[in-house]
Order: sequence, then C-alpha cells, then structure tokens
Amino acid sequence: MPRIGIRRADITPPVGIPLIGFAGRGPAIGVHDPLYATALVASDGSQTIALIACDLLYVSADLTAAVRQEIEGRLGIPGTCVALTCTHTHYGPETDPESSHPDVAAYLGALMFQLAGLVQEAMASRQTALLGVGWGQSDIGINRRERRPDGSIWLGRNPGGPVDRSVGVCRIGDACGVPMATIVNFAAHPVSQNSRMQLVSSDYPGQARQVIERLTGAPCLFLQGACGDINAVRMEDSYEPARSLGVRLGCEVVRVWETIAPSHEGCLASASEVRRLPGYRYGSAEHASALAAELDDEVRRLQAEKAPEGARYWAELRLKRAREAVASWHGGPALEPVDAEFQAYRLGDLAWATAPAEVFNEIGGEVKALSPFRDTFFVGYANGSIGYLPTPNAYDEGGYEVTHACRVDPAAAGIAIETCSRLLQQVAATGPTGAEEGTCASTS
Repeated sequence: MPRIGIRRADITPPVGIPLIGFAGRGPAIGVHDPLYATALVASDGSQTIALIACDLLYVSADLTAAVRQEIEGRLGIPGTCVALTCTHTHYGPETDPESSHPDVAAYLGALMFQLAGLVQEAMASRQTALLGVGWGQSDIGINRRERRPDGSIWLGRNPGGPVDRSVGVCRIGDACGVPMATIVNFAAHPVSQNSRMQLVSSDYPGQARQVIERLTGAPCLFLQGACGDINAVRMEDSYEPARSLGVRLGCEVVRVWETIAPSHEGCLASASEVRRLPGYRYGSAEHASALAAELDDEVRRLQAEKAPEGARYWAELRLKRAREAVASWHGGPALEPVDAEFQAYRLGDLAWATAPAEVFNEIGGEVKALSPFRDTFFVGYANGSIGYLPTPNAYDEGGYEVTHACRVDPAAAGIAIETCSRLLQQVAATGPTGAEEGTCASTS
C-alpha cells in the first residue's frame, strides 16, 4: 500500500517582475490571485516519486535539473523520479534562467530551494493512502487554429477542430477514507484574461482548484494536458472569464470526485528517457530562405520603431533559427537536435506520461489511446520547454504554433508518441493496470 504526502507553497513573484505569455506586455503591476506550487510524494518501500505542479508558464530544463539535484541531495530521490510540471498560466513571471532582469534571477534562485523544501515537507507528511480514478467532460476549451478565407491559419476559434474535452480525476484518501488530495488532468490554454492583463494570476486552473478544495476539503494538483492547439472559450480583458471557466471545470471535477470510492492500493513505478528530436528545417531551402528574409525585415522594423524588448527578442530568435536552417540546407552545419525528456509514472491503476512541450491535443489523445492502462493522463509543460509539438499535418497548414514557436521537424510527433507509449508499457510491466492481471514490483 503506497504512502503519500502532499504539501503546498506560495510562489507568487514580486510586483515589477517581467510577465511572460504575451510579448510586449510589460511587468506585473499587481497580484490578482496568488500562484502556488503543490507537491505530492509517493513511496511503496522500494521506490519514491515526486510530482510538483506549479502555477507557472514553464520551467526550463536547467531549473528542473537544479531542483532535482537539490531534492536528490536532501532525500535521495533520483532526478528521473521527479516531475516538475506547470499549469501554463499566461499571467505569471518570466522564468528564463538567461534573463538579465534582477527580479527574475532572484525569484528563480529562491524557487529552486522552495520547491526542494516543499518536496521534503511532503515526504515527511506521508501516510497510507488509497486511490480511485474517474472521468468527466468539460466544454471550456476550443480548438484555436482558425482557418481564414484565404486559407491561412490564425489564432482564433475553430469550433469544428479536434479538442480533448476529457477531465481526469484521481481521488486520494487515507486508510479511513478521509480525503487527502485530488489530481486533475485537463487540457486548455490558461489565456482567458487575454493579452493585456498585467496582474499576476493563476487564471482558470487556480479558480477551479479553489472550488475543488472548498468542496472536497483536500488539496488539488492541476496537471495541464496536451493543450498546444486548445484555448479557453472566453478570452477577455477581465478576470471574470477565469472565474467563470474555473467554476465550471471545478464543479465537473467535484461531480466526478463524488462518484469515486478510493480502493486501489496499487504499484508504484517510473520510467524516463531523453530523446533527440530533429531540428526544424522549415520544409525546404526555399521556405527557410523566404522566412529568413521576412524575419530580417521584421527585426529591422521593430528596431526602428523601438518596439518592446519582448517583441524584438522573439523576432531576433526566430531569425537566428531560420538562418541556421538555411545554412543547413546549403551545406552548412547540421541543425542541432532538440533534447526532450519524456516520462511515464504509475500510481496504482493510474498512469501518466509527460512531455516538455506544448503538445497538440491529437498527440496527447493518441498516447492515452495506446496506453496499456485503463486510466492514463497526458501531461505537457513538464521538466523543461522545447516549444510547440504539432501534428505533422499542421506544418503544411502553418499558423503561429508552427511559424513562431516550433523548434522541431514533423517527425517529432511520432517520436513523442512512440516514446511515451513505450515508457507506459515499461511501467505497466510492474503489475496490474486495471485491464490485466499481474504481480506488483517497482522499476525505474
């Protein structure tokens, strides 16, 4: 029977720190609602895993490594058994370790120790636990790849596009049935307050969490799913959409939660693998050259207009990548592959797979469909950030996810699906999955 501990810490940044999620927005001018990190530690006598869910846009691979090193030094938990995930709120602080802003450096320096200490606290609070899983549906997300009359793809609304509406709910209770925690898995970009809001906020995941915790009496970990091409159905210059959407999602979670009777003692296992994904070459030498020329003009224009630093940074970064792709087509250095860590965990009959990317929902859906487990969560924005991971057909269609924030070639989607599926098979080999019989053991 596993022993589980859960603890939470406030990770709200200082006012004045640069915000991230929308270019050219400026610094935080206040706090609407606090940001939190919630840690769950589970052990079964032979293995221990740690899951940390943060109200942040993303965490870098460097920060992930630093947090893991600190946790391993304190508690002996291997880094590959630690998952650092993000809700992907677009109203939180810059977390780029290369940022020159002093507030960012100070915030990240403290955050590393704060998260390690949070895991240490959760470790000390472990108690015998039972769990169960249920599923619901929510309509607060919409496919955002809108096709215009000229055939171009824009960030907008695509009601007929694919969207994952599933809401995964794991209820954890102690041996006497007292609620200990809820784990929620759902996929939709936390962008309901639109692009100009300068107040720190956890957006709809934070509001959903409040509803869930108020009604269940137990802390909630929100695990963002494969929402690379899914937005919130409401995006307004107001906090009201975040409140409303969060209440709608939270109430659905509680509805499902009330139908779950925790009973599974379960096995514990984890697996991790770093794959080298092919760098993005923009399809052809001609396309790469045309993009480089276009971006060169854009960088010159932004410099002349003295545009905000964030807008200039993104244009210059895209130009650099396009030039590297052009050089690779014309006999220059081959593009460096993009390292991406994928993980799989099991906690009883529940499994989850992670990826360090903004994954299109069709990819996450395929991983779940191929899983040997009856109940599988897919978790994006984990253990680093490599940008978008689109489906292969999206590259020909274009759109922001492909043209602005993608670093990998179309083959990356298949590699991600294959790797996650194989890792899930690996952790399934430790015992029963809810769909088959077996004996329980641990693996790493």
